[in-house]
Amino acid sequence: MKVLVIGTGSVGLRHIANLVELGCRVYAFSYRGQSGVNRHLDVFPESVELVDSIEDSVLSVFDAVVIANSTHLHIECALRCARLNKPFFIEKPLSHNMKGVDELRSLVQGNKCIVEAGYMMRCHPNLQWIKALLSEKYIGDIAYIRCAVGQWLPDWRPDSNYRKSYSAKRDSGGGVIFDLIHELDLIQWLGGAVSEINAMVAHWENLDIETEAIAQIGIRTSNNILGQIHLDYVHPTYHRDFEIVGAKGAIYWDYTKNEACCIMRNSDEDCQNTLPETFKRNDMFLSHMHHFLMRVQNHAIPPISSLEDSIHALKVALAAHDAASSGCTQLL
Repeated sequence: MKVLVIGTGSVGLRHIANLVELGCRVYAFSYRGQSGVNRHLDVFPESVELVDSIEDSVLSVFDAVVIANSTHLHIECALRCARLNKPFFIEKPLSHNMKGVDELRSLVQGNKCIVEAGYMMRCHPNLQWIKALLSEKYIGDIAYIRCAVGQWLPDWRPDSNYRKSYSAKRDSGGGVIFDLIHELDLIQWLGGAVSEINAMVAHWENLDIETEAIAQIGIRTSNNILGQIHLDYVHPTYHRDFEIVGAKGAIYWDYTKNEACCIMRNSDEDCQNTLPETFKRNDMFLSHMHHFLMRVQNHAIPPISSLEDSIHALKVALAAHDAASSGCTQLL
């Protein structure tokens, strides 16, 4: 299968490596220019071929496209693919505003285009175990969900200047709400669509960035579950966890330990899900990309995360920004 990866930043390079491992003929387009591509792709000199444009005539020859450029460029590339009815995998978040989103949805639906959105956290085995428990109502009706994720931004990508990254730039779709949007997707995947949202954000002068560094978001889902989401660029170490409390018990997940457990009220039916030490973060990316390639070959296979899922997450992120700037609760 011939696959083009648009964008050769950290996630683009990850997708390139995984596509090579999955046996694809991989091509790449970089906005950095030819010299930058050679510098960043020198680990794949024999297997990765380079293209110098992403015009329709170039895109049309590929079996699939992976859109892994900066957030503010996602929709432009997705529209090109959708017009050509070209299967595409689009990284998260879908965009930093709603411009072009309705047109993209219409094209994808009209052409029945294969789309996979890059919410690879849905492939984490602990979360899939939790999803199965919730589907069985193992802990009864959910009362509330709490989740948190954060890391000191300078440590996030130590080989680059974080002040020049998209994370630091408002126009590129940076800031914790867009950058850490996985939690906005997961809370809906596990608890239902968000219907009401309020938020507060804070900047952090020590980071010297123009985007928000901390966000506290409160949500209510369509089935009346309350949720709290904490996102930050300032925690000294990487942390990510979930707590889901129901009528019969509670579920806890710690990403850094790859452990999830369920504690029941007045029962000996406690259980846990612990991953082997061999599990790596890239396993989620690899599994998700493999699923996308299978969908390209068999259109009947459903997505792990669809375009609609990505649109929902984007709307929640935008509503959080609106709520934070206005001080008013937003209804979705």
